[in-house]
Amino acid sequence: MNGREAAAVVVGYDASGPADVALAWAAREARTRGAVLRVVYVRDAHDTGVAARPHGDDLGDRGHGGAWPVVEEAAARARDVAPGVETETYVEYASPAAALVGVSRDAGALVLGGTRHGGLYEAVRGTVVLQVTAHALCPVVVVPAEGARPDLPPDAPVVVGYDGSEPSGLALDAATESAWQLGRPLRVVVVWRPGVTEWVASRGPTEHEGHDLTEADAGPVLQKGLARVEELLRARGAAEGALEVVGETHQGNVARVLHREAEDAERLLLGTRGRGGFASLLLGSATHTLVRTSACPVVVVRSAGPDLD
Repeated sequence: MNGREAAAVVVGYDASGPADVALAWAAREARTRGAVLRVVYVRDAHDTGVAARPHGDDLGDRGHGGAWPVVEEAAARARDVAPGVETETYVEYASPAAALVGVSRDAGALVLGGTRHGGLYEAVRGTVVLQVTAHALCPVVVVPAEGARPDLPPDAPVVVGYDGSEPSGLALDAATESAWQLGRPLRVVVVWRPGVTEWVASRGPTEHEGHDLTEADAGPVLQKGLARVEELLRARGAAEGALEVVGETHQGNVARVLHREAEDAERLLLGTRGRGGFASLLLGSATHTLVRTSACPVVVVRSAGPDLD
């Protein structure tokens, strides 16, 4: 919200159907942000030929010229989807997860296609998505393989899960910016669980880590989040009421509640603290589940902090 030049939106591309869906979403997002779109075609370090059915998708004559014609064609499709967007193209021969984490270093967002259920390739793709989401150095957007809902109304909200921790606060900041840029309502959701013990409550939330909120926690945490949104909007010079902001508290399982809230959302934002380690544990069970199952794009905002591995 400070008027600096927008960092590039990067999309990981592998010539698959889900990657094409992510490409289109990333092109529109880059245009909205006024950012360059970088299309990065990642191939395994030992696989330098693309002619023969990469990842099960037959490229036909396109594949015989190598990777560059494929990525250039993808960039051209992105410009068709979002006229006026500036594109750059890259080809990386490396481990897909390592390459994508590397290109995230100076990006404003890294966009990936989600997975369909079933098949060895989809299992491999899902592992890469989790690894990149856990370790990337910028927010990661996972776009459902089926794409955005065609009947999405213009007032579909930007939804963010908030628990008072700093990672969720960073997600809240990003959600506020997205809602402002898109002209959509912002919905801040706090989830509390019944029966959480005093022992659990006494251990959090800390500045960096979230925890299971009690019913008594939920209201104050929500007010803290709404105050943070107001402060951001004031810093931007927004008039009072310029952005519709709704705060809600819900009882239940975090993943189930946010999955339900995301059914009518334009996007869902979540925070996570990157520290290395096994991806699904690093992300947390709720984030892990929502990245794989949400009906809308999921934006995972990783807080700064050194990896331990």
